[in-house]
Amino acid sequence: MRVKPKLAEQLLEAMEAVGLAREELMSAVGLDAATLSDLPGLEWSTFVALLGRAQIVLGGDVERMRDVGRAVARLPSWGFLQRLARTVVSARRLHEMATRWGTHANFPHVTIELSSVSERRLRYVCSIPAPHAPSEAFFHVFEGVLLEVSTLLGLPPSMLVTSEVTPRTMDVVIELPLSRSVGARLRRAFRAVVYSGDTLDLLEEQRREIAEGLEEVQRSTSEMRQLLDRLPDLVLVHRDGVILWMNRANVRTLGYEGSSQLVGRPLLDLVEPASREMIRARMRQPVHADMPELTELRLLTRDGHVVVIEISPAQVLSFEGKPARLVVGRDVTERVRLQQQLLIADRMASIGMLAAGVAHEVNNPLAYVLNNVEIAVKALAPLGDMTLQSRMALGVALEGVERIRTIVRDLLALSRVDDVTVGPIDVFAVVESTLALASKNISERAVLSFEHQPVPLARGSVARLGQVLVNLIANALEAMPATVHREENELRVVIRPSSSGGVVVEVLDNGVGILPEHASRIFDPFFTTKAAGSGTGLGLSISQRLVAEMGGRLSCEWTNTRGSMFRVSLPPAESAG
Repeated sequence: MRVKPKLAEQLLEAMEAVGLAREELMSAVGLDAATLSDLPGLEWSTFVALLGRAQIVLGGDVERMRDVGRAVARLPSWGFLQRLARTVVSARRLHEMATRWGTHANFPHVTIELSSVSERRLRYVCSIPAPHAPSEAFFHVFEGVLLEVSTLLGLPPSMLVTSEVTPRTMDVVIELPLSRSVGARLRRAFRAVVYSGDTLDLLEEQRREIAEGLEEVQRSTSEMRQLLDRLPDLVLVHRDGVILWMNRANVRTLGYEGSSQLVGRPLLDLVEPASREMIRARMRQPVHADMPELTELRLLTRDGHVVVIEISPAQVLSFEGKPARLVVGRDVTERVRLQQQLLIADRMASIGMLAAGVAHEVNNPLAYVLNNVEIAVKALAPLGDMTLQSRMALGVALEGVERIRTIVRDLLALSRVDDVTVGPIDVFAVVESTLALASKNISERAVLSFEHQPVPLARGSVARLGQVLVNLIANALEAMPATVHREENELRVVIRPSSSGGVVVEVLDNGVGILPEHASRIFDPFFTTKAAGSGTGLGLSISQRLVAEMGGRLSCEWTNTRGSMFRVSLPPAESAG
C-alpha cells in the first residue's frame, strides 16, 4: 500500500508548522527531499516510520502529535476538505462526507466506522489490519484532524471526549461545537447553495481516488498472495477453525489437486485424531498468549498417510475484511524419520555390541546344560515310572534351554553386520513365493487378499526381503483372534509402485491393532506385546535392520479401531550401486 506523494508533502508541511525539521525527519527514514516528488508514492511502512520518528522527536507527547493533525487540516494545500466545507451547512455533515469520501480515498486499507452517540457527539472506531504496519502516531494525528474539521466552517474546534488508542486501533468520541448564531448558519446555507455545483465534481474526483486506492490495495493483496503461494513453506489461513486459503506447497503436501478441495473444510479434519485436542486448545488461546515457538503436529494426507508438520505460533491478520489467523509450517516428516533412524541406529549399535558378547558367552555354558540335560533324560528313561516326575522336570528344563537358544540366535542375528549383496530384484516374484511358503499357516487363520500392480525392479536382496515378509505375515496372523471364524480374519498383501519410482509392499491385517502408547516402541529390541514366553521382541527390530541394509524403509500405520499395516518401501533398481 502506497500513500500519495501529495499526502506525504502535506504531512511534512504540518510537521514544519509545529516546529519539526523536515530534512532531519526525512533522512531518519531514508528519504531524500529532492526525490520525494518523483516517487509514485510512499510505502505505508515508510509513511508510518516518518510519523514514528516525529513522535520520538516530540518526546512521545500525544497532544503535540494532535497539533500536527490540526496543522494538516489548516494547510492551504488541504484542498479537498476546504472545498467540501464550502458546500455543506453543518459540522456533522462535513464529518460524514469527509469520512466517506476523503479518508477512504487516501487510506483505503484503514477501516473507519463513524457513528452518532448523541446530537452533538460522534464516535470514530478505526483499525489498521495486518499485514499493514501499525501506527499509534497515525491515529493521534488523525485525532487532531478530526478536532480541527469544524474550524473550516468558521466554528470553534471540536472537543475530545474520550480517546482509546493502540498501535492498531482507535476508538474516540468527539463533541461538535454549537453554531455561534443564526446568521452564521444562514451564511453557511447560502454558501452551500452557491457552491453546490462543486459537490458533484468533488465527489467524482474522490470516487476516482477511492477506486485507485482500492485497486492499489487489491494489487498489494494479490501480490502478497502470489508471494505466499510460491513459498516452499506451508501457509494456511483459517477463521474459527474453517480453512479460508492454502498455498500450493500445503495443498501438494496433503496430496490434493487444488486449494478448492480444502477451502471451507474444518481444519481439524486434516489433523490426526491424537493431535486434535492440542489444536483445539491452540485455537481457543488468544494469539498474544504464551505459546511454544514451534510445535509438531501430524496431519492426514488425502490418502490417509501421516505427515509431520512443524508450525509456528499463529498470527492475526485481516482476510477479506474480517479477522483471521495465519499459520505457517514446514514439512519435517523426512527429518523426523531420519532422527528416529539415527536414534534406532545408535541404540541398535549399542545393543548389537552387547548382544554379540552376551550371545557368545552364553552359547558355551548353554551347550553344557543342553547336553547334560539330554544325557540325564536318556539315563532316567530305562527306570520307568519311578523317574517320571524327574523326567517331566527335565523336559521343562529342556524347553527353557531351547527358549534360551532361540533368544541367543536372535541376538546373534541382531548383532550380525555382514555384507548383504543388493541388486535388482523382482519384488512380485519374492512376494508370490513367500505367500506360497506361508500358505498353510495363512489358510488356517485367515482369508488372503493379494493385490498387485505392475511394478519395476527394485533394489534389494531376495533372501532378506523374503525373511522380512515371513516375519510380517507371521506377526499379522498372530494379531488375528483364533477364536473367530477363519472367514472373519483378512490378511491383505499389496504391491504397488512408489511415488519415487521404487516399489512398496504393504501387509495389512484386521487384528487387534496397536495401542497408541505402544506405537513409538514397536521397533525397539525386546519390546513385545505377546504373552510371556511367546516372543523375544526382536523380530521387527531385525526386519527393520534388514530393510535398511537394502536401502529401504520399514514403517507402520494403524487405525483407532482394528488392524495395522506394515509398509516395506524399496528404492528403484537404478539407485543401486
